[in-house]
Amino acid sequence: RYTPFLAAFLSYMPKEVGRYIFCIADTICGWIILRFRQSRRQPSENSNLLTQLQDGIWWLYNPLAINICTRGSAESLMVLLPVLLTVQLLSYDEKSIGWKRAVLAGLSHGVAIHSKLYPVIYTLSYMVHFVQINRDNGGACFPWFEPKRLLRLVQLWIRRLFTPIPLLFLVTSLGTFGGLTWLSVRIYGEVALQEGLLYHFSRVDHRHNYSMYWYWIYLALAKAGSNLGFMGRMLLLPQVILLLYSSLGIASHNLGLALFVQTYLFVTHNKVITAQYFTWYLCLLPLCSDALALTRELIFALVGLLVSIGLWLGSAYCLEMQGMAVHRVVWFASVVYFFANVNLVGAILRSFKIKQERIKASKVDAKKD
Repeated sequence: RYTPFLAAFLSYMPKEVGRYIFCIADTICGWIILRFRQSRRQPSENSNLLTQLQDGIWWLYNPLAINICTRGSAESLMVLLPVLLTVQLLSYDEKSIGWKRAVLAGLSHGVAIHSKLYPVIYTLSYMVHFVQINRDNGGACFPWFEPKRLLRLVQLWIRRLFTPIPLLFLVTSLGTFGGLTWLSVRIYGEVALQEGLLYHFSRVDHRHNYSMYWYWIYLALAKAGSNLGFMGRMLLLPQVILLLYSSLGIASHNLGLALFVQTYLFVTHNKVITAQYFTWYLCLLPLCSDALALTRELIFALVGLLVSIGLWLGSAYCLEMQGMAVHRVVWFASVVYFFANVNLVGAILRSFKIKQERIKASKVDAKKD
């Protein structure tokens, strides 16, 4: 389900070379995250061994990331491209945005989308970031907590996005993605388009699936005449709405947080969720974690998520490994897991709001002094 160019390249390599490449990509991704986090602190703080260990745990020493790349999955290579682009965008002063950066970012983003489709969800957030606005937004409230502002938010951003720099980024991204996809179809035939792109819109799979939709898929597969492709595409609608709102409502405040939240929501609401999908948002969390306050609500939400994962793994083990007829128990665990994820997203957004209020209060106190 990746770009056919990767498969073609690996087909000429010895069997183990691909796995080494993925491990190197995973290490580079961790190194980029490490350097980015260090750049956000004072040099004296980076010499602390505990701080260095904490930075490394986010990705370099993350057992999930290590397992995914060492088992031969190309996800480490796929997540490297969005992380690299995001870090580059966040490492520059907003006022330095120009057409050269927009073109380079568009080329990188287009390659990422062609490599694996999911980075397309970041397009609008990147465009929002390219709009040169004041992050403080004149003291405006974080829009997630005022849903009635959605219409005004959309109208405002329609005017802002139809400006040269965001449009240049969009055209470059689409042109790069379209060009590479056309080339792959020209070389490898229609199968490249079907397996690398169209497959993702109609994929239905009930095995090893954390999604709460897996049981519906399982039952529908046994029913003659079920239009799974159409129903699968309908499930994209809530994802599109959430991505639209998170892009317009969060990216102007914090790009890293916007990318993490929309990836988390996209995975949570997907009809197919496997363990490798977790790496899509785990690589982005270190880029925005410093913007979150460690609140009691956030800790409880994390504990709730871990409990839900344990419940799902335990019930799935009984079904898959022990052959026990506990399909509904696994489905119940999937529903619990879904709501635990939704609860965690809410806790993350509220912790971001608390952190912003603390920063604003400290600035006011500093002015008084």
